[in-house]
Amino acid sequence: MNRFSRVSGGVSIATLAFSLSSVTIDHASAVSQIPVPHRAVYKIGLSDSQESSNVTSAEGRMVFEIAGNACEGYTMSQRLVVWMGHNDSSDQLLDFRVSTFESGDGGLYRFASRTYLDDKIVEEANGTAQRKSDAVEVALDQPGKKSLVLNQRVMFPSQHLIALLAAAKADQRFFSTGIYEGAGQGERADTVTAIIGSAELADGQDGLIDGKKGWPVSIAYFSEGKDDENENGEELPDYQMSFTLFENGIARDLRMNYGDYVLSGHLEELNALDTSECEVN
Repeated sequence: MNRFSRVSGGVSIATLAFSLSSVTIDHASAVSQIPVPHRAVYKIGLSDSQESSNVTSAEGRMVFEIAGNACEGYTMSQRLVVWMGHNDSSDQLLDFRVSTFESGDGGLYRFASRTYLDDKIVEEANGTAQRKSDAVEVALDQPGKKSLVLNQRVMFPSQHLIALLAAAKADQRFFSTGIYEGAGQGERADTVTAIIGSAELADGQDGLIDGKKGWPVSIAYFSEGKDDENENGEELPDYQMSFTLFENGIARDLRMNYGDYVLSGHLEELNALDTSECEVN
């Protein structure tokens, strides 16, 4: 799986009518208003790097947009463009693009993603997931025709975001669930665990987050059926990220951990997008 196909995960940054351990979601108020439609631009840089990664520098931008509501459904698009410097080769240009649609009731999820390296496609996936009464059924069109059957309780990205916010607002410090994003080649769901810190109020920030509560969140993705462990027998995540998550679904202070190097994402620009009224019964 391409390592960068996880950038959208969790934040998609990029969750409803489920019983989520001790979390109760007010569908009528929370789902119709969160996440707030917005466009965010992040400056990407290299935060940390181990010698084994051969990564010496990283510089670029990530643009994230989300629009819609629980009545119309949620559309999300994201593009990450980064120049990656290496100590044993020339620089490489990474260009990761993803767009999704998710129905407000969590019943339908469509996704399409492509990863380019030096303008050549190295990975792509697109397909549709539908929630049935006893399972989530996935029909993949790329990289090849394939059908999958997943656990019915697996969440889609917007579902997961809303559930994560519900957990934070309920002072729950740990939240874990299954999630399907269509990441990589779209062939599996993942287990996602989140550790949620104490809330703080944003001060002197952009109008969309000024005075809003924000929680520091650390998320780890574990692939189902994969048995990577450290020397202490602890399961190793495929990917980790951390960020500050505000009560309206906006994220900043991104750290994307790929194991042997870490990318940072500084919120550089934030704009509200048009929204429409939505009342959920």
